[in-house]
Amino acid sequence: MTDTAQEVEKILQPVRENPNYLNLWSAYKKIQALDLPLLENKDTLSIAVIGSSTLEPLAACLEIKIRLEGFQTRTFVGGFNTYRQEALDKNSLLYKSNPDVIVLSVDAASVLDKMFISDYVRKTEDERKSLQDDLVSSVVAVIQTLKNNTSAIILVNNFLVPVFSPLGIVDNKQKLGLKLFFEGANENLVDTFRESSQVFIVDLESISGDFGKSRTINWNTWYRGSVPFSEEFTLILADEYLRYIRALKGRAKKCIVLDLDNTLWGGIIGEDGLEGIKLSNVSPGIEYVDFQRGLLSLYNRGVILAVCSKNNYDDAIKVFQEHPYQVLKEKHFAAMRINWQNKAASIAELAEEINIGLDSMVFFDDNPVERAQVSLAHPEVLVVELPKNPRLYRETLEHLTVFDVLSLTKEDLVRGEMYAGKRKRAELEKSAESIEDFLRTLDLKVKIQPVNDFDTPRVVQLIGKTNQFNLTTRRYTDAEVRQFREDKSAIVYSMAVTDKFGDEGVVGVSIIKMKGTDWWIDSLLMSCRVIGRSVETALLAKIASDARAAKAKKLIGEYIPTKKNPPAADLYERHGFTMSSETENNGTIWELNIDTDTVEIPDWIDLQEE
Repeated sequence: MTDTAQEVEKILQPVRENPNYLNLWSAYKKIQALDLPLLENKDTLSIAVIGSSTLEPLAACLEIKIRLEGFQTRTFVGGFNTYRQEALDKNSLLYKSNPDVIVLSVDAASVLDKMFISDYVRKTEDERKSLQDDLVSSVVAVIQTLKNNTSAIILVNNFLVPVFSPLGIVDNKQKLGLKLFFEGANENLVDTFRESSQVFIVDLESISGDFGKSRTINWNTWYRGSVPFSEEFTLILADEYLRYIRALKGRAKKCIVLDLDNTLWGGIIGEDGLEGIKLSNVSPGIEYVDFQRGLLSLYNRGVILAVCSKNNYDDAIKVFQEHPYQVLKEKHFAAMRINWQNKAASIAELAEEINIGLDSMVFFDDNPVERAQVSLAHPEVLVVELPKNPRLYRETLEHLTVFDVLSLTKEDLVRGEMYAGKRKRAELEKSAESIEDFLRTLDLKVKIQPVNDFDTPRVVQLIGKTNQFNLTTRRYTDAEVRQFREDKSAIVYSMAVTDKFGDEGVVGVSIIKMKGTDWWIDSLLMSCRVIGRSVETALLAKIASDARAAKAKKLIGEYIPTKKNPPAADLYERHGFTMSSETENNGTIWELNIDTDTVEIPDWIDLQEE
């Protein structure tokens, strides 16, 4: 760790111990005084916060929270109510900061006439609707300008629906009462950008409602310095933005590992028996059923489930197979460790079997001793402090904001079935005499093509979260991927895989940049689900074939080592590439002479081109 990094860590330590507003603000000011350079790598992030009020306190909390996630961060904070000018001026400091994320926070009062609420009672329905359109179109125009001038992800706060209405208790008797005015404006914002993969409407209204409307705004700081949000709410709002940033940078968790006794059901199956454990449609028992329903909802959107329990296997599995109120069945779990060994060891085995990193795992266990042991052995695992009262289990689960993705793809929705197919493949592999014999029985079909509009969200998702089989670990946003697609000197390939056990969907991506007579592989990555099926060979073969057809002389690839991508380290070497040089970041450059060398597609793969 460098001296500068040590200094930053020293500044952050009080925040780690007590992450209150004052500590975050103090840390932000101290780090700003250091004037740190932003080194370009996968753990850097540039953010910009602009809007109609004084937003430095919000930006400060967001920056420190991002640093606590392990990123180097640079923050641009716009001036008071200068967001329009900053967005319109292509030479503004906003764009010079080259942001990865832009936060836009606009208060309706800054757009509408100051007498808007005072005069609302006297306005006709048409006048109210016209004002609503003006409010939305004003903000939409700024967002569209930002979209045109940057590839950053844009996070836009929606409008707070006021608690007060001059119409009093008959507000909802109007066709367009004041509350419906703001609710409709929020709906219009969402509708306008529903299909955009660059713009996300942050539900400020819902977040403030959950927090408490009366505590959201601090009128003292508002009138004194146009700082809208209370200190407590500022922390909550920064956490909300952090959800998007984790998803953007591939930091979302992927797997929930569950204990059984007194976690997934009440009681101890080995002592209480099938009839004695607490699982029912009334309390005690419904608490665990509802917790399982919450887990099932996450499973259905792509979160992996696994079991880690100290138990007799035959006793525990009987609950999944026979209990009438057991919501989660065997088919919902990618892997199980039901035995009497150390749970830290079992979790390591689960990570290896599922083929994910330990830092992708979340562990639920009612026993504080087990939680402590897992935390000590695997600090990268998120260990949930499960409350003693099971009635709070579902609430605890719902408040976990670590599974977010920026788009929900068809692959996410069927991930559970994909892992069921993986178990069947593993059983078949055990009976095969060789890996080649096993692969020949799979009936592998691989489709490789330039990515289309339909698959772009999945491609962006893979770029954002794939770590193990990822040659360069370069992260690109949706807007950047679309720019590559439109660039005649670049190609973005997608790779979809199916076999007799199921459709894996799009699991591979490669981005090619053409430089003179050479094709450079800027990125090549593949989901860990298909590692071991030789489909990466098909992807390389397709790229080499297209390069040859385009009269390219060399196919050049780069490997940049990280802690997580050793599975990809030998890709180029085992496909006939020759190492030509080393890079400053400990990486290597590999070349394949297209005129004399090629990459052959294995005979067990049926390559289906566009």
